[in-house]
Amino acid sequence: MMKKLFGDREFLKKMILIALPIGLQSVVNLLVNLIDTVMVGTLGDIALSSVNISSQFPYLYMTAIMGVSNAGLIIASQAFGNGRKDMVKQMMSFCMRICICANIIFFLLTFFFPSQIISIYTDNAGIIETGAVYLKILSVTMLFQSFSQTAVLLLRSVGVNRLGFTSSLFACAANVFFNWVFIFGNLGMPALGVSGAAVGTVMARVVEMIVVAIALFRDENLGWRLSDLTLKADEAMKKDFIRIGTPSIISEVTGNLNVSAAAMITGRVSEYYIAANSIVHNIWTISSLFMFGVAMGANVMIGHVIGARKMDTASQYADWFINIAAVIGICGAILTQVIAPLITSFFNVSPQARATAAELTDAASIAVFFLAMQIVLTKGILRGGGQAAAVTRVDLLSCWLINIPAGFLVALVFRLDPFWIYLSLRIDYLIKTVWGIWKVKKTDWIIRLNID
Repeated sequence: MMKKLFGDREFLKKMILIALPIGLQSVVNLLVNLIDTVMVGTLGDIALSSVNISSQFPYLYMTAIMGVSNAGLIIASQAFGNGRKDMVKQMMSFCMRICICANIIFFLLTFFFPSQIISIYTDNAGIIETGAVYLKILSVTMLFQSFSQTAVLLLRSVGVNRLGFTSSLFACAANVFFNWVFIFGNLGMPALGVSGAAVGTVMARVVEMIVVAIALFRDENLGWRLSDLTLKADEAMKKDFIRIGTPSIISEVTGNLNVSAAAMITGRVSEYYIAANSIVHNIWTISSLFMFGVAMGANVMIGHVIGARKMDTASQYADWFINIAAVIGICGAILTQVIAPLITSFFNVSPQARATAAELTDAASIAVFFLAMQIVLTKGILRGGGQAAAVTRVDLLSCWLINIPAGFLVALVFRLDPFWIYLSLRIDYLIKTVWGIWKVKKTDWIIRLNID
């Protein structure tokens, strides 16, 4: 019975080899974010809210990079499944060139217009002033961070799964150390407060890039070198990238704009809500640690079997991944309630922020189940099956026609409780879950790309 529902031993072994390192990477990222947030949280509500709001625009940058890398991963996975490592190498170079251009654009915007960017998300003068200083320093990471992201993601298509975990581990250690030095003024350095947190993040990303570069240039499986940056992708591959990549990028950016729009709405509710949301974000992250790993496993594994022309196997994999997502979602919902009191106790925030965090936790325990379902269905199964365009259409419609209007009405017109504000801004999880199950069960969702 278990085998029928969740897959045979070979399937589970492949999934774990991909999902476990990504899950462990998420654990490390959680630790660094949690420690970062706790350290900044000692500086008060305004400091915590400033860092939280200031992170929204860099997150937009990273989601654009993620869209490029995910599109490359879809094509590279099918190419590798078809035995074409040369095409994987070409796709790595193609994605790197696109990301270099994005680096320059986002750096210039963030470095020269930090206050204007922060003011998009909130009208609180204290948060804008503090956040602008943080964001301007953080802009330096945008000159190089995409290198690490792109390399880690595309190497997964050829079975290199532990690099993300290793690089994040080094970045975590560096971030904690440099935060300790620069936020609080240790080892003879001045106490920089919020600015010190930004410096610590920059230093951590430099360490991460160095670790990824060493691993990439030493890897013999793919054999990519810096001189390969000029490798040209063939026309068929470019067409596939445009067909898959454009909706993938739009989908990732739309997801971020959804988060950004939510921040614009909640940033006008109260500073207590922003601080509470920062706390609950850490609880949420713990509860969803392995969801993204399972989704990535679905993306890569389904891509491999489609590349090898095993369409029946792809359908079987999809059924197993849906069942696994449901179990992970239930576990995530339970875990959210269990760990909430412990995580909340770490933060030095006002009683109002603490009470708001308790309300948001109840809503998060409901939302996290549908997060697991929709992310495995859309970012994993359907993207791996070449359905990036369909996923993007649903992302756009659910975000702009439902999520944002609902959040605006609930938060700023009807002024309902934080519980309902939180859920209204995540109603798309339910919509995409229902649509994803219908798409996989009732339609021909498998598309094989030009990888021969």
